[in-house]
Amino acid sequence: MTTRDTLVQAALERFARYGYLGSSIQQVAADVGTSKSSVLYHFDSKEALLEAAMAPALDALTQIIDALPGLRDDKVAAAPALVTGFVDTLLQHSAAVSIFISQRGALQEVPVIQRGNELVDAIAGTLIAEAPSTRALTRLSIGLAGVAFILGEALQETRDHPDPAEMREVLIETLLELCLPAAACTPATLQEVDA
Repeated sequence: MTTRDTLVQAALERFARYGYLGSSIQQVAADVGTSKSSVLYHFDSKEALLEAAMAPALDALTQIIDALPGLRDDKVAAAPALVTGFVDTLLQHSAAVSIFISQRGALQEVPVIQRGNELVDAIAGTLIAEAPSTRALTRLSIGLAGVAFILGEALQETRDHPDPAEMREVLIETLLELCLPAAACTPATLQEVDA
């Protein structure tokens, strides 16, 4: 990893654990054993560091959203891959999810958080346009928000941490049960997700 990558990872972990507002560039520097000036050489501000830390998660979610319109023909058939992609993306970027879920209210004016809010709106807009019913939309929205919240909470040190593979399986299974008609959510459908 480059120095820049190391700083981004340290910032992501610090901001998720202690909060963006409760962290300083000096603390990020200390976490990696470098100087504040070294951090400022790579990032001109703490906000730029947050942007770099959050960008991979937001880029990955953007790719999922960009693929949604192409799934209109057969939503039931597309659901397992979509749900799996969403869960895997959130699992891979759980620290960024934690920052967004737990701190977005305090960081509404920060551009990277505004970008995250736009992605949430895009997901909601797509779901509203595509949902076969208000009931289905509500169930899926609760499921997606619940997954994001659970993953954000999983970083808290006071919590027990379940096995990641088991957590992934449960989250995917639960989301599929919430978004697919009962007839489509069979054990075979759920097993196809991991195939």
